[in-house]
Amino acid sequence: MSERFRPFDPDNLPADARAVYDRILAQRGYVPGPFQFWLASPGFADRIEPVEEFLRHDVSLEERLVEITVLVVAKHWRAQYVWTSHGPAAEKAGVAPAIVEAIRAGDVPVFHRDDEEICYRFCVDMMAGQGVDDGLWDAAQAAFGETGINEFLGLLGLYTSVCQTMVAYRMPTKNGEPDPLS
Repeated sequence: MSERFRPFDPDNLPADARAVYDRILAQRGYVPGPFQFWLASPGFADRIEPVEEFLRHDVSLEERLVEITVLVVAKHWRAQYVWTSHGPAAEKAGVAPAIVEAIRAGDVPVFHRDDEEICYRFCVDMMAGQGVDDGLWDAAQAAFGETGINEFLGLLGLYTSVCQTMVAYRMPTKNGEPDPLS
């Protein structure tokens, strides 16, 4: 088996990739995990970074809904690194620990907030590849508007890319924790 995940050293990046790395680091103070792989294509990394920044921090959706979306995608792709980053982030954002655990275990969570349930159902249905039925679409439209629906779709696409990258490179869990999704 080839060694896919190697320690990341920004000092070994080609000049064009290093310029993207330095820009992200200067703007954010850190460079998110998937960029250690995406920087192999500096043009891709340079263009996806503002999309990632917008979808993570500038959408109309509350952070807890963004995190539920990320958890649904991470569970779908069995992306252990993403889960170990976003499971705690979801709880910090106000998602009940029982909901985080139910998603991790593959169970349907019991929700106490309608917006969280609509978010979860919308994201699960979209990740299943079947789209959403009219009733769920109408509920999402009423709860989040067309702007929110498009932000969910963007998050699903972004985090599918993030998770596929982390799974393809066999990125281990954050901080060497055991795989929470096994």
